[in-house]
Amino acid sequence: MLQNKPKSLCYNPNMKKILLYIAFSLLISAPYAYANEITDDYMDIAASYAVSGNYATAEEYLDKILSLEPDNKDVANLKIFLQQAQKGNIQSTIASSDSKLSQAQAAYKTGNKQSQMQLLTQAAASGGYWQNMFAGHFFRKEKQFSKALQYYQNALKATTQSSAPLLYIGICHFEMKNYNEAYPVLTQFIAYNQQESYAYAMRARVETELGRYNDAETDVVTAIALEDTIEYRYLEGLILFKRGNFKKAQTSLEKIANQIQTSDVYKFLGLSYYATGDLNNALLNLDKAIILSNDDMDLKTKYNEIKSKLRNQMQSGV
Repeated sequence: MLQNKPKSLCYNPNMKKILLYIAFSLLISAPYAYANEITDDYMDIAASYAVSGNYATAEEYLDKILSLEPDNKDVANLKIFLQQAQKGNIQSTIASSDSKLSQAQAAYKTGNKQSQMQLLTQAAASGGYWQNMFAGHFFRKEKQFSKALQYYQNALKATTQSSAPLLYIGICHFEMKNYNEAYPVLTQFIAYNQQESYAYAMRARVETELGRYNDAETDVVTAIALEDTIEYRYLEGLILFKRGNFKKAQTSLEKIANQIQTSDVYKFLGLSYYATGDLNNALLNLDKAIILSNDDMDLKTKYNEIKSKLRNQMQSGV
């Protein structure tokens, strides 16, 4: 899909970092942005710091570029963009260049979702990159994934300098249960962004749904190596459970059970204990899962099954 492979940068899929990633990658790829290898290197360093959240150091490297190229308006504008990001006004900076986006942002602030949707779709009709990305984000947030997918695909067509839409295209396919479509798109994104933990985790989820548990475990381990989060640890436990590696699943899920405390964590932890014959711990964890669940009848059935087996064991003196 992309004619030129963009530079690989690490970012998380929250709005601030995704926008910083796009802004830097677009400028890095622009042939007119800087004149020599030194400023090229400074831009790479600034980008790495910016998308990792170290904005102050990123700004220092932008200043170094400007000291060498004081008339570089692109870098000067990127510095303003970065400063706005630190103040939480990053979307406003982009929206200011498009009246429809600006009006959509105002509609969002007043809670007028219908107006926001109309303005975003009107803005996206221009075929612009940012306009389609924002429209895609809106519909994805509204769980209208087929619509979001269209806008992300349009964003991808709008530039050859950013691979970011690929990630969201993959996410939309995943949410729509189009796992065979999600896998190659996420794989393409990872080829451009080999340090992006979330992409590996997303591909691990896809592989899990496809029953490719060995590949899923490899990807989730990579995600954890890049960024150790509770969500990735839970995914690791789930994959281990589905692989039938119940002992390792227990170890993984036990580590996060006191931190995340959700029905699913206790559910798979309990089922892992059940699979290894530890009925007491199975019952204990499934009881917690039921308390936190929204009337999960299958979970209650499994709980009663284990409770009955435990009662029979006690009666038989086993």
